[in-house]
Amino acid sequence: ELGLQSSIQAVYPLLDNKDEAIARLAAAFAIDVDGVGLGELVGGLGVAESVLTALDQVGTPRAGTRVVIQGFGSMGGATARYLSQAGLLVVGIADSRGVVVNAEGLDVETLLRTRDSFGEIDRTRLRPEDAELPVEEWLTIDTDVLVPAAISYCITPDNQAEVTASLIAEAANMPVLLEAEALLAARGVVLVPDFVANSATNAWWWWTLFGDVDADAAQSEQKIRSEMSRIVIDMFARARSDDTTLRDAALAFTADQLQAIERRFGRS
Repeated sequence: ELGLQSSIQAVYPLLDNKDEAIARLAAAFAIDVDGVGLGELVGGLGVAESVLTALDQVGTPRAGTRVVIQGFGSMGGATARYLSQAGLLVVGIADSRGVVVNAEGLDVETLLRTRDSFGEIDRTRLRPEDAELPVEEWLTIDTDVLVPAAISYCITPDNQAEVTASLIAEAANMPVLLEAEALLAARGVVLVPDFVANSATNAWWWWTLFGDVDADAAQSEQKIRSEMSRIVIDMFARARSDDTTLRDAALAFTADQLQAIERRFGRS
């Protein structure tokens, strides 16, 4: 056994000052941003920025664009916050009990601040104009953007036809089966793959640990937004150049980066 209690211990030898780095990371996790911890927001901020940049790339206005989110934990909740702040309408949120919906947009901030530790919505905080649906109907809601942020393998060849969205951002790990993704692509649905859309959490950990950002919410937000926007723009450009999907474009970028790492550091 390696004897590591945390994955960050593996990089201790690379840090200029281990104690300062650990203190910086701890301070970052202690930051509160409008009632929610910074550490709970960074992943969903990255997802939201990937959605916003993708909308720009396909020429869809942000204001009034409808979003349905599956899951209201740290990833789904933060995604809902930042997309709502950007002018999108969060028209449906699914948790373990069901789906809350409102075609005119849910009150995301109230629901976010009153959810429980498992990401379950407090139904007593719903407004009279909000409604509830069975959990299995989350895919059928009319929407422009779909963000599966809770469960892997939940969009399959059997249910993908129920998807009404033209854009999917994979906030969860592997929520769309590859066979379903091919069927969605065939009918023009754009999909931002998980290893791009949900990458901000891990990236922020390392940026903070190595001092690329301070324990500062504004710095963290700016860094995440700029990096996610750049990555998604580059991914779209590669997909257009290669006439391929966003996933294949992102995988091609990954292969290029691995080759660059091997040239610089050698093959391990």
